[in-house]
Amino acid sequence: MSIEGIKFNIGTIRDLPGLEGPSKTSPTPAGKTSFGEVFDSTIREVDNLQKTADEQIEGLTLGKQGVTPHGAMLALEKADVAFQLMSSIRAKILRAYEEVIRTSV
Repeated sequence: MSIEGIKFNIGTIRDLPGLEGPSKTSPTPAGKTSFGEVFDSTIREVDNLQKTADEQIEGLTLGKQGVTPHGAMLALEKADVAFQLMSSIRAKILRAYEEVIRTSV
């Protein structure tokens, strides 16, 4: 039996666009994704994990074939950990934004 990890399509800090400071009018270079796209895809992944967990719990409650308590708990924990991670990343982004706003030029 293997436990699948939670996979986010975030990459490393160096891979995040915008660290070089491109102008607002320059398009995203080919092959690179913007931070907004990365964050949007991560939110979609977390949403999919939560939907999967809901389906597992519903299947367990209704007694559907192939749904086990173990599988339902794993799906629920994956969704919970992913949501907590996303929430902490969101909080850090908001703190960084507030710090930039407070910075006087």
